[in-house]
Amino acid sequence: MLERFCTWRETRTLATPSEVQAYVRRHLRWNMGVGIVDAMFYQVAQQIMSNETVIPLLLSSLGASTVIIGLATALVSLGVLLPQLAMAGLTEGLRYKKPISLLSGSIERASFFLVGVALLLWGQTRPGFVLVLFLVLRTVGSISLGMILPAWSSMIGKVIPTRRRGQFFGIGRSLGALLGVGGAFLAGQLLQHWGFNGFAACMMLGSAATFVSWTGLALTREPPDLEVKPPTPLTSYLARLPELVRKDRNYARFVLARTVGLLGSMATSFVIVDGARRFNLTGLQVGGLTATIAITQTVMYLTWGLIADRYGHKAVLALCALATGLGALLAGWTPVVWGLHLALALVGAAHGGEVISGSNLVLEFARPVDRPTYIGLTATLLAPARTLAPVIGGALAGALGFGPLFAIATALGCLGALMLATLVRDPRTTLADAD
Repeated sequence: MLERFCTWRETRTLATPSEVQAYVRRHLRWNMGVGIVDAMFYQVAQQIMSNETVIPLLLSSLGASTVIIGLATALVSLGVLLPQLAMAGLTEGLRYKKPISLLSGSIERASFFLVGVALLLWGQTRPGFVLVLFLVLRTVGSISLGMILPAWSSMIGKVIPTRRRGQFFGIGRSLGALLGVGGAFLAGQLLQHWGFNGFAACMMLGSAATFVSWTGLALTREPPDLEVKPPTPLTSYLARLPELVRKDRNYARFVLARTVGLLGSMATSFVIVDGARRFNLTGLQVGGLTATIAITQTVMYLTWGLIADRYGHKAVLALCALATGLGALLAGWTPVVWGLHLALALVGAAHGGEVISGSNLVLEFARPVDRPTYIGLTATLLAPARTLAPVIGGALAGALGFGPLFAIATALGCLGALMLATLVRDPRTTLADAD
């Protein structure tokens, strides 16, 4: 506690960019270490409460239709994305980003635990009530996550230099995915032997892992921002954003390409739903499929990080959009369960690349003082695609069947990859490295 206080007191004396840079270099190893702990245990939680396998099957067990499953994914995406722009203006006026990150992050983590309690108490007797409660709690949790992302991303932009961020995210997420292999098999065992209560156990264990990650966030040593913007009325702040997009044509093309690629993810939530219907999957098979995602991400987080540091985050995102499209193609046409493993491996690889490069590429479009705005603006502009993709996917699955859904998702994923590769210039080549 005393060490943390002394570190905070030390930062109050920082008054010049050279002093801040010296502070960042001095504490880089520490911040890399605690940040990796944060990323690692959050990744473990994501494997235990897998959005690709465990959550869709949970919702299906609660009686949700394909449209409701898509809506659940959409509400989480909307909750994460929409608050970011509103919080960006506030974040730009804060010298320290960590306090607000800790506060909102604790709310998000608590939502997982409360879902587990609700499943344990009422999941089998009042499934409709628990389904509604799930939607509410996960939406609240996602809103709290969305509130911290501009601040958290800006803090990472301060404490981790540009050409170390790929390594930073890659190591933490890769170690988390490696531990998550065990978490995935544990989830499969719980679902196989505990029946419905296995879902509650997965949510509670996942929540515990997220609170360990919160500790890593709390231990980050953050220097102050020397340049902050004065408070701006929200209406004035929002009014200047269209001009920003008009002036930055490369950024506008990036948003368009990402929108198309994200629409290609409309089938992701339904790979396991269709697979369970076609192959009558057991709990252990679900655990194996979840482990496939974890094993893939163990390798790909580190691989994506190395590619990002060497060739840029744009290359990673283009390959991720292509992987999403190919994953949908495999899911739609495989005649054997092993095809699902390959499809979900591609989905896992794509998700891993999104984690490594999605926000990091946005940081490279902006000057440090403008990073919260670019982060929040990007989230808002991509919100329709992220939100509507699973809803459209659920509607297509209900109206046309899973085959046409996977075919459309394949085309959109591949088109998004092509647009990123050919229409967007890597911002590293157009913006001086501020780090």
